[in-house]
Amino acid sequence: MTVHDKRLAKSHDDILEAMADALDIPPSKFEEAKNRYEAIGNWLDRPESSIAQYDPSISPQGSFLLGTVTRPLTDTEEYDVDLVCRLEATKADFTQKSLKEAVGREVALYARAHGMVVPEERRRCWTLNYAAGAQFHMDILPALPDSQRYQVKLLMEGHRALAQDAALSGHAIAITDKTLPHYDQPTEDWPQSNPTGYAAWFRGRMRVRLTEAKRALSQRERITAVEEIPDYKVKTPLQRAIQLLKRHRDCMFAEDGEHKPISIVITTLAAHAYNEEPTISAALQSILTGMDRFIEDRGGIAWVANPVNPGENFADKWAEEPRKRENFYRWLDQARQDFALYLRASTFDKVPDLLREHLGAKLVDSTMAAVMPAAIAGLAAPAIAASVSDTEDMARAGRAVEQINRSGPQSKPWARS
Repeated sequence: MTVHDKRLAKSHDDILEAMADALDIPPSKFEEAKNRYEAIGNWLDRPESSIAQYDPSISPQGSFLLGTVTRPLTDTEEYDVDLVCRLEATKADFTQKSLKEAVGREVALYARAHGMVVPEERRRCWTLNYAAGAQFHMDILPALPDSQRYQVKLLMEGHRALAQDAALSGHAIAITDKTLPHYDQPTEDWPQSNPTGYAAWFRGRMRVRLTEAKRALSQRERITAVEEIPDYKVKTPLQRAIQLLKRHRDCMFAEDGEHKPISIVITTLAAHAYNEEPTISAALQSILTGMDRFIEDRGGIAWVANPVNPGENFADKWAEEPRKRENFYRWLDQARQDFALYLRASTFDKVPDLLREHLGAKLVDSTMAAVMPAAIAGLAAPAIAASVSDTEDMARAGRAVEQINRSGPQSKPWARS
């Protein structure tokens, strides 16, 4: 049972947990999305399917796979469900174009059979839009297995350990990109991706807490085999911290989505900086203190390496669009200040105005109403609109942020004294 379920809060972590819980995709919505993409997989593999001979399979990637989905900012926005459609075929069977068209034909037939609009072709994927009530769309990425070529590439680049770790490199895929000059030509040179390997690396960064969370769930629900509990049934402090940071980013750049820090950069740096902290507040402290230390400088180029493909730079757009780099550091500075002000200079029942603004007033207010009912009823100091504007408190938060910048990730400048 979560803090939100109990309707009580006694610490900063209780409040942060309740906010993250409110940010998460509702279980019913998750199950709906899961049922929908499994239905697509069944359609692609039905006997009449033109690609059934290639044993097509559908699987999630991105935030749905990592457990870091956050609710859209408004009710008019949609969840973006990223999927991989993998065919057990080779590049001798398809060009990028013919693969994409083959998958696209079947997705279009699925849409027609279910009274949906025609799928949209994007640069790499097909987007399947559902009725407004569903509040999500699915981006379906056609792919072929490509682990052998991927592992050879890693070996040639000097990443032997990665190449020999099947969990990290054994599920790589070749994908399509219609902007490439050889898109419609037979070639071995396809773009590559490795969402399954990335997810394995991500889970490895929180293995202790993930196992701990599953054990706790098994005890609560009397599940005998812990290993049978799917990852999506539990959440770790790392996942919760990332959800809060992504929401902070979304609110801060609500008017400039084109140049906001991208989720894969935040997620990768956060996972690197996380050290199996047991609470959300400790995770946020460690992440915000140390995440920028994992941005490399490669010949003057800022580099956020893909941990399962170090030659890929998740921050590759920063060089050509300096505004993206500037916005990342601006966001990081603001996040440090906002969370330091709450964790260092505020009591748990007082959410500072800036943090309330950057997490969304609706989210904060509804969360506080759920876990601080006495405060809302006027039986205690009001928590919803409480702000921390006292000069001394602001100064304390400022000193905490300065200490973050001066010291290393081992320091604990946000521990409330």
